[in-house]
Amino acid sequence: MRNVVLFSLPFLLICFQLCLATNTLHFGNNISQDNSNNLVSLERKFRLGFFSLPIESGSNTENLKKYLGIWYHDLEPQTVVWVANRNNPIVDSKGVFQIAKDGNMVVADASQSYWSTNLEASSSRKRVVKLLDSGNLVLMDDDHGYLWQSFQHPTDTFLPGMKMDINLALSSWKNENDPGIGSFAFQKAQTGDPRSYRVNNQSQLYWAFDGHNSDKMFNIILDLLENSTSNSLHKYRDITIKQRSFNYDKSRLLMNSTGDIQFWRWYDIQWMNEWSRPSDVCDRHNYCGSFSSCNKNNWIPCKCLPGFRRRLSDNDHGYLGERYQGCVRKSSKQCVTAATDNNMIFIKLTNIKVGNPDQGFSSETKADCQSLCLNKCSCNAYSYKATYNDRSYFSCWIWTRQLPTLQEEQDDGRDFSILVNSSDIGNLYLLNLYFKEEYYLLLSPFNFFDLFIIYH
Repeated sequence: MRNVVLFSLPFLLICFQLCLATNTLHFGNNISQDNSNNLVSLERKFRLGFFSLPIESGSNTENLKKYLGIWYHDLEPQTVVWVANRNNPIVDSKGVFQIAKDGNMVVADASQSYWSTNLEASSSRKRVVKLLDSGNLVLMDDDHGYLWQSFQHPTDTFLPGMKMDINLALSSWKNENDPGIGSFAFQKAQTGDPRSYRVNNQSQLYWAFDGHNSDKMFNIILDLLENSTSNSLHKYRDITIKQRSFNYDKSRLLMNSTGDIQFWRWYDIQWMNEWSRPSDVCDRHNYCGSFSSCNKNNWIPCKCLPGFRRRLSDNDHGYLGERYQGCVRKSSKQCVTAATDNNMIFIKLTNIKVGNPDQGFSSETKADCQSLCLNKCSCNAYSYKATYNDRSYFSCWIWTRQLPTLQEEQDDGRDFSILVNSSDIGNLYLLNLYFKEEYYLLLSPFNFFDLFIIYH
């Protein structure tokens, strides 16, 4: 009998630890830095506790910064999805996480507070903290709804169950050893189009995506962002569109410290990066400037569109830092409808990806779409695609403002027709070569005239 008892002791110890794990923190209790009493969600998907990072890369383990965070409970390596005191780490003190006397969740030690939910003070002693299986940390008062939740205050990670709105943003870590707010942020674009998103680098637009694009993987991510992750049907005119379900278990959207917005999924023993943007320099917003195109396969990726020339700056350079300043029309475009100007023609480019259109219409034919453009004096280009999906009900797009950089040779691109003055095109033979991509207009940083390189 003794042997049986001794054999069972390890099992009993494990069972004892499991029984101690809880998803709820009550007023008067706390979570300490030794992680002996962390919160663990009911189905043991997520854990909340303190974790450590070196003060400097390569520094010894005795010199650590302490943070309160949430990570996946059973996945290695540790994958942190939320950090409370991201800009204010604990160093050389014994901080705890608890419900303070004013009813707020706080990370504090004996002398100072490192983080607080900053809600209106309350003397209620019925408040509890719960870690849900979704990864959401919530503050409740006697089970009467959420007073505060981490899903509305994310750091760099978006989890299934969250819902992106205009006030929500993912902000990158400074670097892999510092979860403080970094340079990059992912959020909805304030364009009025609920399907448009952007990554900002500080105050500058770094990458943009519109829901009209045909990036199939991002349509899955749009469902995640909109918290629409089940089968549904959309009907437009006589067209019924089925939105397929996707398994979002153990998946996350990450705004990383180098400016990439990434979608990760867990497979068996590791995380797999299934989608990442920007995918190359041409995918960055307006990398070559207005009225230009970018080809990632070319040594010099940028060139002007047909009928345009490079824009020169005050110092006669056609670029600014890492980016080009773009192109301008060789001859000015008068604000008269192209339908009454016989000198204006359309040039068709194929497999092109471009930013948000300024206007969208439901045109029955390409000719109808072209006519809409021709009768707008401000129209620069149009694109027609007679397909519909759950993201776009428009077949005709029109651009009336300056065109941002076009991306060439995109498998998910579309046909794109730009309006130019025929006198600005010149030799039709050269124009034919352009479409065969047998010459390039270089945007040189040197004080050269527009340079054509002809390949035979």
